[in-house]
Amino acid sequence: MPFSIKLYLGADHPVIFEGWLEDAFGKYVPLGTPFAKASSPNGPGVIVTNGPMALFSKAPLTSGSIIGPGEYIADGGADGEAIPYGKPYCVFVLNDHR
Repeated sequence: MPFSIKLYLGADHPVIFEGWLEDAFGKYVPLGTPFAKASSPNGPGVIVTNGPMALFSKAPLTSGSIIGPGEYIADGGADGEAIPYGKPYCVFVLNDHR
């Protein structure tokens, strides 16, 4: 049975929210699934899940909103053994420009 979880941003700096990736919501997604676009002082990137989970609802963010480290951004659910205990449930990852 899944546990309800609140996703708080794991990041070194505030990021600027650029939009949701709608196809990640309403279903189970694997570790590392991007669900929002954002940018940081170091460049553009995405916010990804830090474990396998279902993504249910989103914080009321609009394009250009500043999201600080540790700020709530979404609700989800995960099985107990899949919850990334002691770690943020989502993290900002820079786009790979290779």
